Amino acid sequence: MNKYVITLATALGISASLMSQNVSTYAGKQYLGSGDYNATSNNNLLDELFSYPLGIAIDKNNRMWTTDQHNVMILDGSLSRIRGGFLGDPNEPGAIGIDNGTGTVSRFNTPQGVEVNKNTNDVYIVDTDNALIRKGTQFVNVSNGTVFTTVAGNYSFSGDHVDGLTSAAYFNTPTDIAINSSGEMYICDFGNEVIRKISAGKVTTIAGKPKTSGDAIGTDARFYAPTGIFLESDDYMLIADRNNKKIKRLNLKTNEVTNVVTSGLNMPSDVVAVNGRIFIADQYCIKVFDGTTLKVYAGQEAEMGYTDGAASSAKFGLINLFAYRKADSAFYICDQVNNVIRRLTLQDPPTVDFVANKTAVNVNQTVALTSNCTRTTSYTWSITPSSYTLQSGSKLSDKNLYVSFNSTGSYTITLQGANSSDKVTTTKQNYINVSSTSNLKPTCDFVADALTPSMVQTVRLFDLSDNTPTSWLWTITPTTYTLMNATTTTSKNMDLKFNALGLYAVTLKVTNATGTDQKAKTGYINVVANSNRSFETVNTITVFPNPATDKITVKGLHAMKQVILTSVNGQVIAAKFEENVIDLSGVSAGVYFATIIDQVGGVYQTKFIVNP
Repeated sequence: MNKYVITLATALGISASLMSQNVSTYAGKQYLGSGDYNATSNNNLLDELFSYPLGIAIDKNNRMWTTDQHNVMILDGSLSRIRGGFLGDPNEPGAIGIDNGTGTVSRFNTPQGVEVNKNTNDVYIVDTDNALIRKGTQFVNVSNGTVFTTVAGNYSFSGDHVDGLTSAAYFNTPTDIAINSSGEMYICDFGNEVIRKISAGKVTTIAGKPKTSGDAIGTDARFYAPTGIFLESDDYMLIADRNNKKIKRLNLKTNEVTNVVTSGLNMPSDVVAVNGRIFIADQYCIKVFDGTTLKVYAGQEAEMGYTDGAASSAKFGLINLFAYRKADSAFYICDQVNNVIRRLTLQDPPTVDFVANKTAVNVNQTVALTSNCTRTTSYTWSITPSSYTLQSGSKLSDKNLYVSFNSTGSYTITLQGANSSDKVTTTKQNYINVSSTSNLKPTCDFVADALTPSMVQTVRLFDLSDNTPTSWLWTITPTTYTLMNATTTTSKNMDLKFNALGLYAVTLKVTNATGTDQKAKTGYINVVANSNRSFETVNTITVFPNPATDKITVKGLHAMKQVILTSVNGQVIAAKFEENVIDLSGVSAGVYFATIIDQVGGVYQTKFIVNP
């Protein structure tokens, strides 16, 4: 489907206010306790009254199935639709049961873990207090009711453990379910302290000893109240071993169990792996494990509450199960105590690196320190020793730094990059070496801090020349610009705004007692109609073919959410695109700058040519 400038959030039912927060309420009206309900089957997301939301899963169409005390619902766009269970007070007689059938004819008793078979889009539910595994047919539209059946287990108030045919098997308060690419099911059988598998019409126990708690690994593993499971692949499963306060990994080929996280957890109820990191629901917070370090990612370690906003200040009630939706890079969390579904945006840690234009310089020569960071929203530079001067308004909190050094010696440079997820620090010891050289002719060089500015943006030109110039002369062509901040064409560094769109040439002539040198950069600055200094052009973004004719493909970023093309004469075009392909049909031949925003909020610019 072709999209014009930003449609993804609307399509997924996410308001602009939710997109701006790390933690937000996605569905449900907050209250404490349980037992509230809506007597209508279709409700606005934020008007839905859940009664202890327990499980959640994503289908192939990015809709979410969720369960509460007695219902199975689908979150479809802006609506919550009850697809199964009792449409009324969950405390009334007849509200719970084991009835199969279509829609609200069906009955459940604390349905919990839920998963979608990606091959069929059917939904499978762990009906915890009935000790059954149930199936619901895929959602087609509102008028086609979901048909619920029992696929494994027998009703048992106290639960039991029996392997064998699905029709003869018994479970004991199962809590979670996972389905592999072949449609085989794995069940976290909480009350039996084991992991079960459903395949080819049979139920088998593949890890743990039935009705025996413990803490052991290997092929004779033990669990103590396993609560949540997650398939990393068809070969490996993560297990939230709640009462052992551990995360374990099960090799599904050998049935061998190993430890993954063995300390720092209080009551892990679920686990999800995304982009090489493991996220854990641990009572009132989400924690993250990067293979070495475990820390709180969102919420509070030991404080229950209900607060949306930044991940570090957010508060959750008791968290049960949660899921990750790749389409909008966000977790959806069953906040059981607050009776809501919370949304937590995923932010990978920043990568932090930088480079200097030169590492061997003279006293008072300006050095450009350029960050090569990704996923970074704030920057903090430090320089040791402190005998340096920041140039022309440059600040230690800028993305790129322009600095001269007042004394000879070696200087260590440190850059800390941060985002809502983490802080990362990179230090380069003795990186800049400063000497004092005289009687050499200057060698001219310079740089602008913005190459595609708008007419409202102040551009700074920094002299980077070697061998200590004593005078400077800047020439800008054409002359449609205004000098800013009391700088002149003879200043060492010059600030200016441009009064017209288009390409500008910049020349710098530098002189000292020994001689003169100059450098000219033709078409160096391109003034465009729209620009943003926060745009981050990164080396990992690639467009091809370039030049192009009818379309270009973009690589090196998350799925595109918005694309704006700007021609060299300032004309702005809202581009059509699908997936990672930009449609150039109807775009005239010429040079264009593409501004691309991806689904996690990253903003990139790249340049390409459209051939006739």
